[in-house]
Amino acid sequence: MKVKELGFYALVGVIIFAGQFLLNHGMRTGTPPAISQQTISGQDVMQLIKRGPAIVYFWAEWCGVCNMMQQPLSEVSKDYPVLTVAVKSGDEQNVQNYLNENALNWQVLNDPLGKIAEKYLARGVPSIFFLNQQGEIVLTASGYTCEVGLRLRLWLAAKI
Repeated sequence: MKVKELGFYALVGVIIFAGQFLLNHGMRTGTPPAISQQTISGQDVMQLIKRGPAIVYFWAEWCGVCNMMQQPLSEVSKDYPVLTVAVKSGDEQNVQNYLNENALNWQVLNDPLGKIAEKYLARGVPSIFFLNQQGEIVLTASGYTCEVGLRLRLWLAAKI
């Protein structure tokens, strides 16, 4: 590879890294906000994310990028605790219908007004919060993340 090409790829990498930093900057870290609601299946939300590594994933049924993340998130949820939060996606029946239509076996908290997303300082959907073994938010991500990216961040969260 030529020096010019290496410089180009280095510049692209810096731009991507800077973009992710700007997207994730300001999202909540540390102790997750307390949530008194239960999932639509009746699970205690705080018990689901009490110990990590774990994920809190904000999504919406109308979000195309969130649709692309269904498979990676479903695979990761087989091995790690994952709480998903449906943001501005209608009432609980609408969210449950969406889960059924897409064969998603997720623990879902419905956030019809986006109030929980506001508490987490989520910048939009998808937004992902990675919790360490003590249940603290130590990493965040916005936008599409592949299965390997999710697993790598969970591994890192376990080390922090």
